[in-house]
Amino acid sequence: MSDAIFWNELFSKLRPEQVKYDMWLEPFIGGLDPSGTGPILDLGCGAGNDTLYLTEKGYSVIACDRSDEALALVQELVPQVKTERLDLLQPLPFPDGSARAVVADLSLHYFSWSDTKRIVADISRVLRPGGQLWCRVNSTRDFEYGAGQGMPIEPNYYELDGKRKRFFDSPQLEQLFQEWHVSFLQEQTMDRYDKPKVVWVLAATRPELC
Repeated sequence: MSDAIFWNELFSKLRPEQVKYDMWLEPFIGGLDPSGTGPILDLGCGAGNDTLYLTEKGYSVIACDRSDEALALVQELVPQVKTERLDLLQPLPFPDGSARAVVADLSLHYFSWSDTKRIVADISRVLRPGGQLWCRVNSTRDFEYGAGQGMPIEPNYYELDGKRKRFFDSPQLEQLFQEWHVSFLQEQTMDRYDKPKVVWVLAATRPELC
């Protein structure tokens, strides 16, 4: 089964009333005035958990995903939000310096190291000076959701049942964001799913020189 079919099937089974958000973004949004100009990009928005949270807080959001079913669900959930179908392996279809902030919640851990670095660099490109990236990625201690399982492709990057997934440790994240100003990096446990999921939470400001 291709990735596109997998994600479309997954999101086609969800209903808007099933979409809940947690409060992981709460510590980061305080300095961002909802009435300011420019959107927050929700990259890999999935069912729209974070888009729902941010729009309820009054922010302008562009919800982005490769799955048509995900975007249809988001539009049903938050009819006023803009959506954009995109593939993170392709250049982001946004102008340089156009975004106030970028959310990447569980969407940056599916790629080779070289592709991951390129995606992070492209996120930097679309952020305005001083723009923030807020992300969550799989931890190497996320054992309930595949850490250490499958065929190794690169360090902490595995293929299992035809799907590829990366798990991060602190040194890898520090290397990936070495040119950024990282204001927050902490391992946390999410409770959005049936089983506890261990993730890294990161907040970082775009580097001055891209």
